[in-house]
Amino acid sequence: MMSIRSLWRRKLRTFLTILGVVIGATSIILMLSLGIAMDENFKKQMQEMQSLTVIEVSPNTWSDPKAPKLDDKALKSMEAIPGVQKVVPSRSINVYLKFGKYRTSSQIEIRGLSAEEMEILGYKVGEGKLFDKTDTKAIVLGREITRQFVKPGQQINWNKPPDAKEFELGEDQVKIDLGQYSYDTNEPVSDQDGNQIEVPRQERVTVLGLFKEEDWENSYIALVPLNLFEKLKEEQERYNKKVNNGQEENNKDKNKYQSVRVKVADESQVETVQQAIKDAGFRAYSPMEYLNEMKKVSSSIQIMLGGIGGISLLVAAIGITNTMMMSIYERTKEIGVMKVIGAKLTDIKKLFLVEALLIGALGGGVGVTVSYITSFLINKFGAQVAGGMMSMMGSEGGGAISIIPPWLALAALTFSTVIGLVAGYFPAKRAMSLSALTAIRTE
Repeated sequence: MMSIRSLWRRKLRTFLTILGVVIGATSIILMLSLGIAMDENFKKQMQEMQSLTVIEVSPNTWSDPKAPKLDDKALKSMEAIPGVQKVVPSRSINVYLKFGKYRTSSQIEIRGLSAEEMEILGYKVGEGKLFDKTDTKAIVLGREITRQFVKPGQQINWNKPPDAKEFELGEDQVKIDLGQYSYDTNEPVSDQDGNQIEVPRQERVTVLGLFKEEDWENSYIALVPLNLFEKLKEEQERYNKKVNNGQEENNKDKNKYQSVRVKVADESQVETVQQAIKDAGFRAYSPMEYLNEMKKVSSSIQIMLGGIGGISLLVAAIGITNTMMMSIYERTKEIGVMKVIGAKLTDIKKLFLVEALLIGALGGGVGVTVSYITSFLINKFGAQVAGGMMSMMGSEGGGAISIIPPWLALAALTFSTVIGLVAGYFPAKRAMSLSALTAIRTE
């Protein structure tokens, strides 16, 4: 109570000292909240574009001929790694797509997946839906594919690309064309005798969904059901054999799969599983690698921002020390009387430490409150401006600019209190060392 009364007697000085702590605590919290928000927004964007728990694995035979082959045996060994949920081989062929009188300007990659594999790998659409077990003739398109439909033989002017074709999802159909065409005449290719090779029957499929605009990983691919893909692949192999005059394609690569995707059960296990795959002699890439690099950059930015805020709190600590020293000089006679009537040195020390602690705690508490209010205002009004800027650049805004997690508020409050306690230590020690007789004689 004595500490509170002492602070109350000098209301203006106490207010200004607490204000210094409020500014320091608020600066640290807001500066760090900007870095935390940046980190969270980047992670969210990565999760929207691709699954963070999927590892892309490819053979290492190009750089090391003795490297292990990516075959069924390799897939089984990967499935045995602790933390691996599923191993899905990448199956793809290149085809043309036709929509009405339009055709894609070049072949596009289509991949075959089961409904279960799509769910495990975390595919998401921006419009429409993914196919399920009941959909046998369906397709999901990447956004950039919708901009590649031109009249057959026409090339895209990339300085002025065509508008994206709009599909009535679940209704409109495209044709999958397995043929190969002459670049000059746009006619089906011919055999050695000059006879045109009959193009396989075109398969009609219903466009069920489109990937998100920002999903750059899947912008140029299409997905079809696995059973349909296997049928298309067999037809394409027979057709390619005719194109190659009855000979099998010359493929010295003994890898059964060009790449596989490994689904890991939890984000915390991705790095361990990825390293185990690399140790087995394969190339392995995960979005978590890029995310971790960005986290390092973000941590550096947070340290820098926190340091800027910390300077304000350091100035506040000096202010607390100055206030307490002034209080001692003003209360020298009071301290002398306390010593004469039998007050212990520890009691005098506690008195000044509690005063300093109260200043730090009050400043920290008010600083946390001000930080939450300011953060709310930044997110409400600042996000509108930032969202507009992001839209002009072709990206989506909407993420929080400032995020204050509970641990940050608690840490700031604790730190402010400790700063107050430390700042009050030397003045308290000074009060203990005063001579009682000298203090009483002081006017």
